[in-house]
Amino acid sequence: MKALILLGCPETPSQTPMSIYASYKLSEKGYDVTIAANPAASKLVKVSDPEKYYIQEMVDLDDCLANVQEGEYDLLLGFVHKDAAASYFVTFYQLLQTKSIALVFEKDSELLKEYTEIVSENTDAEVISVRAFHNPNPIKVNLDKVLKEL
Repeated sequence: MKALILLGCPETPSQTPMSIYASYKLSEKGYDVTIAANPAASKLVKVSDPEKYYIQEMVDLDDCLANVQEGEYDLLLGFVHKDAAASYFVTFYQLLQTKSIALVFEKDSELLKEYTEIVSENTDAEVISVRAFHNPNPIKVNLDKVLKEL
């Protein structure tokens, strides 16, 4: 089984540790995990896991988008904390047509609602929507609940 994790702008402090945690949890469930990230997010993840204990494969987000094909992954997990991230998630969802989970998180309640609506209205993905920014624990708790069902 193969999983693809999407990372965009690393502005939120929660994204990097949660991406490593998600990769770890998915690996435990038997997934080969690939992280598709923009250059800044990619550098943060690589610095955070220099021995590659948790991150198996990293690819450029835009290169992945240009080459990804339906059926290539069994699971899509996207970190959505900006409108651009919501757009990327919806696009990958449409291309892959696979089981998908959107981790929608934002400190501003109105933006959280907006990003959640974008994903919900344009996909059938499981949407985890939590108010979070600095503290990754609300994201972790809700991700764990969804991953139990995999």
